[in-house]
Amino acid sequence: MEIYEKLRVLFWRVGFYGALTEGGVASLYSGLVDAFVKLGHKTIFASSGPMILPKETEFYLIEYSKLLRNFPEVLTFPYNKTSLKKILKIVETNQPHFFYLHHHDFHYGGAKLKERTGLPFILHFDSIEYWVKKNWGKLYFGNLLKWCEQIEVAQADAIITISEVLKKQACEFYNIPPHKVHSVPNGVDINRFNPDIDGNEIRQKYGLENKFVVGYSGTFNQYHGVDLIAKASKYIVNEIPNSVVFFIGDGALREKVEEILKADGIRNKVVITGLVPYSDIPKYLAACDVMVSPITHKHNDEFFGTPIKHYEYKAMGKPIIASNIGTLKDIFVHQVNSFVIPPDSVEAIIEAVKHIYNNPELSRMIAQNARQDAIQKHSWEVNARKIIQIYQQLID
Repeated sequence: MEIYEKLRVLFWRVGFYGALTEGGVASLYSGLVDAFVKLGHKTIFASSGPMILPKETEFYLIEYSKLLRNFPEVLTFPYNKTSLKKILKIVETNQPHFFYLHHHDFHYGGAKLKERTGLPFILHFDSIEYWVKKNWGKLYFGNLLKWCEQIEVAQADAIITISEVLKKQACEFYNIPPHKVHSVPNGVDINRFNPDIDGNEIRQKYGLENKFVVGYSGTFNQYHGVDLIAKASKYIVNEIPNSVVFFIGDGALREKVEEILKADGIRNKVVITGLVPYSDIPKYLAACDVMVSPITHKHNDEFFGTPIKHYEYKAMGKPIIASNIGTLKDIFVHQVNSFVIPPDSVEAIIEAVKHIYNNPELSRMIAQNARQDAIQKHSWEVNARKIIQIYQQLID
């Protein structure tokens, strides 16, 4: 069967996120929608909250009940039913060729929509939510969460995981046939994030002029290794002339980072911006000379994530220092498009930053290669084409 010249694609965002229009999931959705629009397809977006999307997209808001917002694990169950009623009307009005849903804990609405309409169902699966809540958060209704996940993966016609590691883990955990699962790593808007962006405004704002800026961007969570960067900061600022460590973001480990910096007597030599609007992130990255991402994973299984920020670093054409861990081994090659270090090592961070500082030719080379990687392998348009290919396989 020939692919339709112009597809009608329904994107359905079901997570409860209030007024938050930024973050990894928002970047994924907005990046893909924008790519589908640029490829000439019709996009319909149903969402539980506000979104920043191309003007060509037909947008529908399906809000959560205001009565249950203090009970996050109970909140989704009634939403499954109320949102299904509305999404069925949206499908009837727009007649999409398929729908694309980012997996969310305690949600099984995708399975019900597939059951009621027969529409091809592509499920984006960037983690096993049962594992995430058990190991990185709080889990009160584990069996219910497993049940919801099992329903979604069973009814999905195709499942997209962000890495080969996650594909293997998901297939084993939920007994999913491997042919049903496609590994499609996260992506980046290569126009929004590019090496030509001027970072001087940010350098002036934070007093970074004429400094060697060692940057970190993202959430201050455990697996990001932000505390390791804090411990390395004392040696970086003392051993590299005119250097400053620049933390872009905030999160649960902010207090721990502050304590480390104060104990080492260097709080005044380090900048922590706090939360920054996503639209401004390219300018902040442009102000950095090197980006550090020492991902750590203190569990027996392999690290499955591919944080979107890594692709943003690549697209900006920045030299990147990254951990040799899990799926990052697939996207970072030592002294080719990055400087790779072992995880959980403060000393390795220090030595890598010094090596980048002392070898400007190597720094330029890996930065240029990283940018080319982003263009050729990681743009949202590349991902959109892969999704279309998956849909083609389904209808064939």
